Amino acid sequence: MADLPGRLVVVLDEFTYLISGNKAIPSILQKFWDERLKNTQVMLILCGSYIGMLETEILRYQAPLYGRRTGSALLQPLGLPSSALFYPKYSPEEQFLAWAVVGGMPYYLAAFTDRQNLFANIRQHILDTNSGSLNSAPRLLLMEELREPRNYFPILRSIAQGNTRLNEIAQAAEIGFAPTVSRYLDILQQMRLITRRVPATESQPEKSKRGHYQIVDHFLRFWFRYVHPNQGSLDLGSAASSLSQRVRPDPDHFAAASFEEAAREFVAAGARAGKGSFLPERIGSWWNREAELDVLRINQAEKTASVKCKME
Repeated sequence: MADLPGRLVVVLDEFTYLISGNKAIPSILQKFWDERLKNTQVMLILCGSYIGMLETEILRYQAPLYGRRTGSALLQPLGLPSSALFYPKYSPEEQFLAWAVVGGMPYYLAAFTDRQNLFANIRQHILDTNSGSLNSAPRLLLMEELREPRNYFPILRSIAQGNTRLNEIAQAAEIGFAPTVSRYLDILQQMRLITRRVPATESQPEKSKRGHYQIVDHFLRFWFRYVHPNQGSLDLGSAASSLSQRVRPDPDHFAAASFEEAAREFVAAGARAGKGSFLPERIGSWWNREAELDVLRINQAEKTASVKCKME
């Protein structure tokens, strides 16, 4: 709660937790707003990390609070340029790799320090089960957000290990048939934990059969590839061995998706600045069985320009 000149600001953080405990909360708040607060100078801010629930219980047409908001904002993780500022002593390559590992969440970024190299940070803060402040962070987060985490962890692990199609994910996760896994994938998409990417040229993305699933958050991608599958050995004190045998030889793999993301954002920033021969309608990737383009710009007139990116 805070006071602004002539205005009272009330912030309800993690509002979705209240809804989980009492489904009547939105209706109660609607009644109180309509009868007591509607014509006052009170600013009410509702925050939450479970985006799917916020959309369902607050933003959708049937929700009790529908039509009463004056604005909404989806807070995105920091991009590469902003994240790099956390590590001024690192080289550009090290800044990028740090962002590829922990992503753009300030809490994760602040855990690392440029007073030691990247791999020392990974060992100390992620792989070490005793001193690692980030070792169990994804597990605790997902256990709070998901009702049946045991059904979602194998799916996220499967995607992090390179299974991106529905049937591949279902087979690797070993938790049921494809329709069952598809329902879990839909929930993970609602929570903005994963995304379904299709080639940028697809005119009806939601109907495309060429979709690939990808974990959105960098740190979740890293954690489900290197920590969750190896938790048993890490609990036995194998942080150093895991770093040398699993993480150090594999930087191209854990950084590849982040590199493509940075490249697409670079092209998008250029488009916003008016650079390029045409204004793109969509910016994404493209692939088929024989070839792949990391960045593709396309507009309504079907003019295209592509860039093949490579990490060196």
